[in-house]
Amino acid sequence: MNQGRIFLILFILIAGFAFVMHLFTNAIAPPESDSTVTSFDMSRPRAPSEARKIKNPVHLSREVVESGDLLYHGKGNCNICHGEEGKGDGPSGVLQSPKPRDLTDPNFHMLRSDGEIFWSIKNGVSGTGMFSYVPRMISEEEAWKVIHYIRSLKNERDS
Repeated sequence: MNQGRIFLILFILIAGFAFVMHLFTNAIAPPESDSTVTSFDMSRPRAPSEARKIKNPVHLSREVVESGDLLYHGKGNCNICHGEEGKGDGPSGVLQSPKPRDLTDPNFHMLRSDGEIFWSIKNGVSGTGMFSYVPRMISEEEAWKVIHYIRSLKNERDS
């Protein structure tokens, strides 16, 4: 094989790889910037892929959501960063970079499974102010209750 043919094959392989990466990147972070598009930050999973499959073992009920509310605003101190209404505007959250997650954002609820949220509560999120809360602040069962409460914060008007 001559050098010209090798060069052509390498060029085609590199161009093909670049094209596939471009398509993949646009699927994760679309170039549009209107309010319906999910931000790149949210499109990056924070938990390992196995976490997506973990199901919430705590049965959903009004009492569980109320208990999660009490934990969110009390023992768990989630409101300190995520805010009273879960909008990421708590007194400690406004000083953080990146800002704490807006738990009312319907895109967050669409993109994150209960298992991924649990993983973040249990293990913390590297590169953010989110540290490990289980078992330091709350138990695993309490974390699942908080997740049910977080799910109740979804802003239905935007979904």
